[in-house]
Amino acid sequence: MSKIVNKNNGCLPFEHSKVSRLLIPASLACMAVVGCGESKNNSELNSKVTVSDSQATSKNDVIIDNFATETLSSSIKALNAQVALVNGVFPTSALKISFKTNTLRSGISIKPQSPWQIENLVNYAFKFDVKNTGNNPVMLTADVTGANGQTQRRSIGLDVGETAKAYFDLAGFGLDADFGMRDLPPSFKSDERKMIVRGGKKTIDFSQVFSVKLYTETQINANEVVVDNLRIASTGEPNTEFLTKIVDKFGQRADIDFPLKVKSESELRKIAAKELKELSEMQPWPERSQFGGWKQGPKLAATGYFRTEKVGDKWAMVDPEGYLYFSTGIANARMSNTSTFTGIDYKDDSVRYIDPNDVTPEDSQGIGGDYREAQKTHYVSNATRRNMFEWLPDYDSDLAEHYGYRRKSHRGPIKHGEVYSFYQANLERRYGESSPRSYLEKWREVTLDRMQHWGFTSFGNWTDPMFYDNTQVPYFANGWIIGDFKKVSSGADFWGAMPDPFDPEFVRRAKVTTKVIAEEIKNSPWCVGVFIDNEMSWGGEGKPISRYGIVIDALSRNAQDSPTKAEFVRLLKNKYKSITQLSDTWQRDITSWQALADGVNYKKQQDYNQNMLADFSWLLEAYADEYFRVVKNAIKTYMPNHMYMGARFTSWNTSPEARWAAKKHVDVMSYNYYREGLDELTWGFLKDLDMPTIIGEFHFGSDDTGNPHPGIILASSQQGRAAMYKNYMATVIDNPTLVGAHWFQYIDSPITGRAHDGENYNVGFVTTTDIPYPPLVEAAQEVNRNLYQRRFGQ
Repeated sequence: MSKIVNKNNGCLPFEHSKVSRLLIPASLACMAVVGCGESKNNSELNSKVTVSDSQATSKNDVIIDNFATETLSSSIKALNAQVALVNGVFPTSALKISFKTNTLRSGISIKPQSPWQIENLVNYAFKFDVKNTGNNPVMLTADVTGANGQTQRRSIGLDVGETAKAYFDLAGFGLDADFGMRDLPPSFKSDERKMIVRGGKKTIDFSQVFSVKLYTETQINANEVVVDNLRIASTGEPNTEFLTKIVDKFGQRADIDFPLKVKSESELRKIAAKELKELSEMQPWPERSQFGGWKQGPKLAATGYFRTEKVGDKWAMVDPEGYLYFSTGIANARMSNTSTFTGIDYKDDSVRYIDPNDVTPEDSQGIGGDYREAQKTHYVSNATRRNMFEWLPDYDSDLAEHYGYRRKSHRGPIKHGEVYSFYQANLERRYGESSPRSYLEKWREVTLDRMQHWGFTSFGNWTDPMFYDNTQVPYFANGWIIGDFKKVSSGADFWGAMPDPFDPEFVRRAKVTTKVIAEEIKNSPWCVGVFIDNEMSWGGEGKPISRYGIVIDALSRNAQDSPTKAEFVRLLKNKYKSITQLSDTWQRDITSWQALADGVNYKKQQDYNQNMLADFSWLLEAYADEYFRVVKNAIKTYMPNHMYMGARFTSWNTSPEARWAAKKHVDVMSYNYYREGLDELTWGFLKDLDMPTIIGEFHFGSDDTGNPHPGIILASSQQGRAAMYKNYMATVIDNPTLVGAHWFQYIDSPITGRAHDGENYNVGFVTTTDIPYPPLVEAAQEVNRNLYQRRFGQ
């Protein structure tokens, strides 16, 4: 763990116009939010801090298992794993868990006959000792189930041979409050390792604990850990100012030191100068074509644009010159997600106007704009967040141009407000400004050189349009279909409700979006293809209400208001000779076609028979088919030379019907997949689908550089990230269906969370000061150096 340096005492004024003169108390008394009623207030939070850790004694701790007996407790059950008591790892006997591959979960479950009662503990956690005794980094996940059967998940990443004392917060200071961050720094001092929130924070009563689980998910390599001393114990005395002044003027953690941390602007410029010299001396990759294809491999038909072809038993992309091409790259090379809320808002309502004809969603818009008039009306909207920063610039300072405004957020306590990009400010510090925003042009140049120096063959999705005219690195264009068209719901619309593709307005907006993209890429052969939309809620493969949620929701609507419902009625009328036949087949009392058109609600009546489910499947595929048909037609109308890359499915929210519908229309299937690698259990369907497929997102993050949340998949260190990157890419390159994989993302998230949804992940190839992570860069170079030989050499 990095050394913690406590610098959070006192309250410094901000260098920010009149706001800089406001001495706001630097404590979580500031959790009361002005104009934002979702955060916990001071009295609610402090009511939990009634007994300090020093007042609690070990006699109050709840021992789950210390494995002191010669046999395992009957409450321990192996879950697709092998378990055994071992000696020599910890001072006393401990439990070795050997995880199995090709299974969804592998580990142990511990469930006592009656729940563990937590008494005389105020701030406490589930704790255990663990060592990774396997041969690969491992992400270990814990589930703890409290009252009402509610479960919270947390994880920890462990390097090979690493030992840790892990803790899983159950009750403590500030746990229930929403600060606009996916996870928080520890609120107390400890040499123990905090486990990271998975799947979002929940408010759960853990005064009783009914069960705990320790497991891995879809392991691709056999691995093992040894655990000991499982218990529920007090945590340290909380620091009520643990979120105060945690960000320095460079956007780094102020209270943590780490190797790449920058201390001054002169140091930052010196680091930049050194890298610029190295990039100027880089040599081209001799086996690559100008588009990054395999020049030493077979020459296929050249069309002047990227395309796909099956070569032997392996799918491949082919570059414009006819060389085999495999896409390795980095997604989200742009400024859009580098900003974070400052805790300031403006009373000027004009800044919140959203043009209904806009084609760019809020989270994809850049940083900056002229807010000088609006800034005169600024006020503190969230004092807690305001106090997270040691420094923010005055509105009349040189670095004030890196302020922006977000008109809405997807999640978090702040719905709209001022934002600031420390990353963009650091680019100005690194490269200076010889003309307006010249530092961005320098950033573009450096980023292109880095991609080539690191061996990547492309950018990934969310590439900034400023790269669209480059002739060094291929890229993928992207867009969203947004607008005032009808919607339907899957019942689990994480990013938002699903579009109604039968609505003429959706068809029109699809054309508007793709026309704008076409105007941006200008028919460039360097554009590999186009992604439209992202991680939509197509339904999973679980219960019918989840898998067929779109159909069930549409059926509940009135056909006059829902084009999808009207289409479903038309299809059912064509299939069934009478409403009686449909009613008998579904075993539902539907009195007339008009009654069906008016709406039938089957969301609660979930006893669906097989005939009904078969029709649900048919209708869902019809819905998905129309969506992909509409988007494909728009792309091929305005960009006939470029591939349609699909909508970047997820593995957890994509029904088979959506896959088979997409197969008819896309050139390449696309998935975002966050695990240690591709496993046969999850990806076996690719053989039957037999389509070229690309991974649009994956990543690994650590907490050793100060980001409170490492990322979706956890490593213990920068070296661990590098090792896991190589393991993941090996599974991609060796899969005959895959034609590429893109790391998400180029830049670390802001420590205090990106404005869109609070992601504060260490998942960048570069820090917030734009310094590359050496272990990750070296891992990428190693993978990319052997890329084509490993993929196509035999």
